[in-house]
Amino acid sequence: MIKRFTTIFKFGIVGILNTGVDAGVFAILAFVGMPAMVAQAISYSGGTMNSYWWNNRWTFRDVKSQAQRIRIVRFVIANLFVLIWSSFIIYVAHSLWSWSLVSSKVIATLLGMLINYLISRYWVFGSPTESAIDVSIGTNERRDHSYEN
Repeated sequence: MIKRFTTIFKFGIVGILNTGVDAGVFAILAFVGMPAMVAQAISYSGGTMNSYWWNNRWTFRDVKSQAQRIRIVRFVIANLFVLIWSSFIIYVAHSLWSWSLVSSKVIATLLGMLINYLISRYWVFGSPTESAIDVSIGTNERRDHSYEN
């Protein structure tokens, strides 16, 4: 259980760094007049590169179940999905609902972080056996962690 909280904490720290990269690049590009969807794609990509580096080297470094290139492919697929999803949220919130660009970006970022954690934890960096145990009813999780103390 402590290991799980440590992993979530590390993912959160990396997420804060990614959000800083993403928001900073997005703000600069929006300020110079770049269209929101183009700014989103570029800024999200910068945050994504930062995310892979830190999550692979620090957050999930103890997971050795997959070859590096499989992780990279899965990471790219996952982040393309989150990019499309967050861009859709920005478009709907800003263009259709007339929310401010900042509010739209904040909502897209928060929802994207949640989805990204789940995909990263269970598909990109997770081992197949660990994922199967984690999604079980809970009995296996308690049994696995009861011997840590």
